[in-house]
Amino acid sequence: MRILAINGSPRKDGNTARLLKEITKDHVDVDLEYFDLNELKIKDCQACYFCKKNDACAIKDDMQRLYKKLREADALVIGSPVFFGVETANVRAFVDRLYALLAFGDGPGKYVPRLNGDKLAISFVTCGNGKGKEVYANIKDRHFAMWANLGFKNVHTYVIGGATPQGNVFELVDAQNMVKECQKILED
Repeated sequence: MRILAINGSPRKDGNTARLLKEITKDHVDVDLEYFDLNELKIKDCQACYFCKKNDACAIKDDMQRLYKKLREADALVIGSPVFFGVETANVRAFVDRLYALLAFGDGPGKYVPRLNGDKLAISFVTCGNGKGKEVYANIKDRHFAMWANLGFKNVHTYVIGGATPQGNVFELVDAQNMVKECQKILED
């Protein structure tokens, strides 16, 4: 199984990165590609619609590598901290640029995913708010819809609340359960 892991946190060793690395570690016969979005140069979508006519994005930046890796991957595992109620700006730019992976469908507001195969998406956010699951349920729901619309057949989304920078994220029961569940999903 080819896994694309994307850390949306600016912290290379923060809660999000640590969870992402724990989820994807120790898998036999796994081809793992790991990226820290903060190290990449990804420009904002320009809404030029080049991608709708050409099945490619006109912007030549590091996103071109991620398009290729995403097309090749069987699974995407992406995590982001919540900053002021939403994912990081790096994740938002990455997600907005995924618009290139949708073709126009047969009518206004209808799209056809360009990703092939039975891809798996695991998407999670971490936040310091102890009631994050309730407060940020909208992010979980939005991520589910977003990955499904892009053509992912198997989508799992999570919110890990109470993940403060000074704490140990692995002490959180929700984080422990998510890691175990995601590791099992990637093994199957």
